[in-house]
Amino acid sequence: MPSKREITLSTFDGKLLDGLNFCRKVYQFFDQVRAAPDGPSRIRLRPTRTEKRLLEELIPIAWYVQGRYRAGRRIKVRWFSGSQPFDAVLLSSGVLVEHGMFPRKLLVEVTLSVHPNEYLVRKLVDEQGRAFGVKGTARDKKSGTIISKPHVYKNNERVMDLKGQILQCLQKKSAKPYPPGTVLIVDCVAGLLDQTEWDDAVEEVKKAKLHGAFREVFLCELVMSRSATLYGENK
Repeated sequence: MPSKREITLSTFDGKLLDGLNFCRKVYQFFDQVRAAPDGPSRIRLRPTRTEKRLLEELIPIAWYVQGRYRAGRRIKVRWFSGSQPFDAVLLSSGVLVEHGMFPRKLLVEVTLSVHPNEYLVRKLVDEQGRAFGVKGTARDKKSGTIISKPHVYKNNERVMDLKGQILQCLQKKSAKPYPPGTVLIVDCVAGLLDQTEWDDAVEEVKKAKLHGAFREVFLCELVMSRSATLYGENK
């Protein structure tokens, strides 16, 4: 049985929490998982629902809430662990909401933009302490071992790779009937991009105009703390 102070997914599931308290608990949850004897490995490999939901849903939502919570707009968060067609509900209050600058209620969906070989990189790092990037890493079909080799990126290859990942997510999510006013958070796992590459990729995604089905598409890249918001047609 978990202790009273231990945080679990049930700490959040279906509970209406003040936005800043939600963020605090999410980050405490991460620290708790990371501090366990096998914590670093669990963070890399995400072997259970706990690590996946923490890293792929709760943390991206927390970052979005942190960027929106302000004087005149207080936010409450209710996250759900089930299979409903959204991950969380945000309820806003305050003078900015009363004046119509922000909606009182938003539905939030979180998705992951990632290269299909990224999990192999994490697995190799966990086993050997090092690996090259996703485009040089693959599983050998005969032996089943993971092979990682250097890959030299040319020109704007990184930009176009990230653009492709994000657009693939937008195409998939736009095909679903989300209610008007839904916010889509896209957690972008992009490797080591510089700021110019990130900005260029965001601009390329903007030009594709696949984000119109959502009130907002919030692109976030957690390693280098980058984010961008694309506003849709039903803002």
